[in-house]
Amino acid sequence: MLAAAQVKAAGHDVMFKEYAELDMPVYNDEICSTQGISSTVNPLAEALRNVQGIIISAPEYNWSYPGSLKNIIDWTSRIKPQPLAGKSVLLMCASTSDRGGIVAMTHLKTPFEALQAFVYPRVYTLSNAHTKLATNTFQEEKLQQPFNALVAGYIDFTNKLTKE
Repeated sequence: MLAAAQVKAAGHDVMFKEYAELDMPVYNDEICSTQGISSTVNPLAEALRNVQGIIISAPEYNWSYPGSLKNIIDWTSRIKPQPLAGKSVLLMCASTSDRGGIVAMTHLKTPFEALQAFVYPRVYTLSNAHTKLATNTFQEEKLQQPFNALVAGYIDFTNKLTKE
């Protein structure tokens, strides 16, 4: 929500999706090959085709990202033409751990790069998030400035990629 608000304040349209809105069956290549793409994937693919950039804020699960997110990426990978190709992606994680999700974000870069997305070279991680975040705001003002700078840098990166 914090990143979406900043992108919107910078004059860009924002589409916000929760994982629950992207409920898809468990990806199985054999079923996909015989039965085709799940109909639940098409609305996401269409939305991805119509955006310039994607910001993903994912929790850290066991030093990686959630299987549900991997499932969404796997289904999306089957769409042709690939809706993630050429899109910019900013990865973010707020974790209750001391690591802040950095390992999870390192893992998450790989499938996006494999699908020809341009992953922004900096990620945002916040350790001990349960003590640093309140509802849609940082508990400490000093955390806001680096976050704002990262999102602003991502917006600039995306704008440069999408110039014609």
